[in-house]
Amino acid sequence: MSMKKIFIYSAIGVLAMFGLQACNPDDFLDTTSHNITDASFISNDSTAMYLLPGVYSPIGWMGYSQYLEWAIGDVVSDDAVKGGGGDNDQPEMYDLEHFQATDATTSLNTVWDNMYVGINRANRLIEGVDGNSKVSSALQKRLIAECKFLRAYYNFNLVKVFGRIPLVDHILKPSEYFNPRNTMDECWAAIESDLKAAMEGLPLKSEMPSSDLGRATWGSAAALLTKAYIFEEKWAEANDLATEIIASKEYRLQPNYGDLFLISTDNGMESIFDIQKKAFVTTLWGDDAQASTLEVYQRTRWDNLGWGFDQPTQDLYDEFEEGDIRRKWTIISDGDTLWKGTADEEIVYTRWDAVHNPDAVTGYNKRKGTIPASQRGTRDDQSPLNIREIRYAEVFLWQAEARAHTGGDWQSPIDSVRYRVGMGHSPYVNGLTAVYHERRVELGMESQRYWDLVRTGRGNLMTGYTDDKRYLPIPLAQIQLNPNLEKNPY
Repeated sequence: MSMKKIFIYSAIGVLAMFGLQACNPDDFLDTTSHNITDASFISNDSTAMYLLPGVYSPIGWMGYSQYLEWAIGDVVSDDAVKGGGGDNDQPEMYDLEHFQATDATTSLNTVWDNMYVGINRANRLIEGVDGNSKVSSALQKRLIAECKFLRAYYNFNLVKVFGRIPLVDHILKPSEYFNPRNTMDECWAAIESDLKAAMEGLPLKSEMPSSDLGRATWGSAAALLTKAYIFEEKWAEANDLATEIIASKEYRLQPNYGDLFLISTDNGMESIFDIQKKAFVTTLWGDDAQASTLEVYQRTRWDNLGWGFDQPTQDLYDEFEEGDIRRKWTIISDGDTLWKGTADEEIVYTRWDAVHNPDAVTGYNKRKGTIPASQRGTRDDQSPLNIREIRYAEVFLWQAEARAHTGGDWQSPIDSVRYRVGMGHSPYVNGLTAVYHERRVELGMESQRYWDLVRTGRGNLMTGYTDDKRYLPIPLAQIQLNPNLEKNPY
């Protein structure tokens, strides 16, 4: 099933997955309850596939990938400021930016809910197909592997944001609803285990028909596992797996850096895992539209054409070396002309202007993810551009970082990334300094900076940061549901 089509059916599939049924409210207490298990509902391969979109769906929900991931990854870091229509526009994002979040911050509760919905759906499909004689063994293997990749992905996001979490690897019994948070070692071990299992059951990208592009692959699982090793500081393991991914020749760097964030390169040669987006002809908004709001969130507010969030800082602008074309493809400066020579040609204004742009803060706007007006769907807030969650360039940078810690050749993988944009050897002789610089300019405004700073002990570069703010507050709503959840010291 095409991943561009797979989202159309996710709401219907989820209703089936949770066994929702119509009933007569007048006599339901007198009716013998039906016990339809997930396994009994899944009566053939088609039914199993029908439920798969529900497991993928939370990946693209606004609560995380279209909001909190960049609100933390960019805005809380030194790469960007909140922007928008002033301090009172998205005040929770302002609180995050200034390290003033609380356990009542609703966006944190939303992401907690969303990720656990994804985990629960993964568990349900795993238990529904595992050993189910009505589902072919080949499909069982594939679906279980996909669900384990997705479960690991959801757990990874929770661990990044909150630290220790309660692990849920099966359908919980009522007696397990109040389980405490697991240790960090246990959390990472669960993520590793799921990703290793996923690698064994997922196909290579090159083996998949075009209609399947967007579904998880061996490379998706291997890359996310490499990233987990980087977070855990397992440098030898990270180097070995990054080297294996590169040796597989499954991926290539997009020759033109500027082509990386076009609709035409969705699921392209450099995409290891994209979050799928599609603009249907609809008046629906947000998650219901299956499109992305990122473009309108981050487009300049000049004459109210966009919402003006996630404005790059001067500090990020200055990080780019002279002649590095990645700067112009990452940051829009005042008066830049986009899509020159086409019907969509547009001059973009980013500076402060009392009439046209009174909410400009830094004088810059984000370029990555900005698409021409003709491609924005039937509404300005319905971008069909996929979200590049993991791309091949990052594998080289993980390899370089691991080797910088172990005394290996870190220059060669960095050169691979730099040569693509016409830059020579790194100007830095210290391996880690070179890696940190390259990650910032290669991945600028891709929601990576905050996590890079805190995991490498450089949180002091963010104003207001202290080590006890490494992890965000556990939502009060969750603590009220489960009093055994220990609070973070935030």
